[in-house]
Amino acid sequence: MIKIAVTGNIGSGKSESIKFISKLGFHCISSDFIISKLYNDRKTRKIILTKLNLSEKNYKQEIITRLYSEEFNRRLKKIIYPLLYSKKKILTPKHRTYKPVFYEIPLLYEENLSNNFNFTVFINANTNKRMQRVINRGVNKSYFEMMNNKQLKENIKKNNSTFTIENNGSILNLHLNIIKFLSKL
Repeated sequence: MIKIAVTGNIGSGKSESIKFISKLGFHCISSDFIISKLYNDRKTRKIILTKLNLSEKNYKQEIITRLYSEEFNRRLKKIIYPLLYSKKKILTPKHRTYKPVFYEIPLLYEENLSNNFNFTVFINANTNKRMQRVINRGVNKSYFEMMNNKQLKENIKKNNSTFTIENNGSILNLHLNIIKFLSKL
C-alpha cells in the first residue's frame, strides 16, 4: 500500500484537498476529522476533558485559550494522540491496495512523522490568504498567529516534501492542481 501524507500550515487547504481527493475515489484519513469525531462523542469528550481538568461548558474556547501554554499543549497531545493513532489504525485499509491511501497530517514534520509515508504533499498558500481563510471560519487573528507560530515555516515543509500543491486561488484552481498532482503518481 502506498501511503501519502498531505500537510500544510493552518488555513492552507489540507481539509479541502482531502475532501476532493476522497470524492475522486481515493481512501483518505483526516486527522482533523477524527479529532472532531472524538470531541463529538460525549463519552470520549468527557474522558478528554476530565484528563485536562476542563468542564463541558465552553470547552472549545477554553482549549483555544490554553493552547498558548506549551505545558497544556503537551498534555493535550499526550491525551489526544493515542486516541487519534488508534482510530487511524482502524481506518487504514487492511488489504493490499495499489491505490494510494491519503492521510491528512497537519503536524507531519513538527511531530517527525514523515518517515511513515512513501510520499509527502505540501499544500502551500501565502500567509495572508491562510489568515483570511481562518478568520472566515470564525476565529481571530491572534489565534491564527499563535497556531501559525507553532508550525514550521512553509519553506522548510516545502523543501522536505515530495510534492507541493499551490493553493492561492479558488477552490477550482486547487482541484485542478490536485488533478495535475495525481497525474504524476
